[in-house]
Amino acid sequence: MQLTSAQIFHHRWCAALAAQDTAALRELYHPDAVQLSVSTGRTLLGAEAIAAGFAEFFGIAGAVNTTGVENFIDLGTSFVAESTRSTGFAQATSYDVFALDGGRARFHAGGSISPRSPAALPAQDPAAPGQAFFRRLWDAISMQDAATLTSLYAPDAVHASVAGTMRGGQVITDSLRQRWRQVGPPQLRSLSCFVEGPDVLALEGIANVGFGPDVRLDVEFYEVWLLHQGRAVFVTNGLISPRPAELRQGLQHYADNQIRNIQTVAQGLANLHAPRYWY
Repeated sequence: MQLTSAQIFHHRWCAALAAQDTAALRELYHPDAVQLSVSTGRTLLGAEAIAAGFAEFFGIAGAVNTTGVENFIDLGTSFVAESTRSTGFAQATSYDVFALDGGRARFHAGGSISPRSPAALPAQDPAAPGQAFFRRLWDAISMQDAATLTSLYAPDAVHASVAGTMRGGQVITDSLRQRWRQVGPPQLRSLSCFVEGPDVLALEGIANVGFGPDVRLDVEFYEVWLLHQGRAVFVTNGLISPRPAELRQGLQHYADNQIRNIQTVAQGLANLHAPRYWY
């Protein structure tokens, strides 16, 4: 089986974590790379600082072994991996989002799916570009303002998730508008973590999302955005709770109950109107 460049990078990165090889990790990041940790709230700038961050972590937790990959979204020059990793102290399911440039990571954002330990929210800062972008985004979503929403995406923007990949800012906006017409826009309940660096932001929170005409659920999610000149060029999101398989199972259970209820009502109506015979 021939591996893609994203898979090769991920294998090398996982091997370096398992070997506690900070030199190899340093070489996997661009000299001016940006790394965001949603779990700690830290933003590290440059390969040297990122390697030092890994060295600090190894000194506390030791080697990090990747024991399984639950989801892997491969976009060539970027990818999303949801993986199970273990140290000598604990096992965790984590997500990592990489944007590659010349075979090395230009951007890396990651956090924990379980166990949960998000960093505290930063203070609101009107001058922070990531916070300003996110406020404009959710204002547009809340008002169903398609024109503003379109302006927040670059023409060649990419949206990736386990549900599929959309390419093009207008395509992304049109898809969102169609979903709004079917189930209504999502409602942001709260944020649990928000981290930003130059041209990148990562966050976790809870949103109320429609999955059918009369089905809305609160879901815990993560998102990572890459920006260029204030517009999104890449965004990915994923479910923290419920997990995708749990959500599919829950929605299927709901649909099955609805079918049974309809069948019960139909049978009741049939019995009500059935001819009655007296003997």
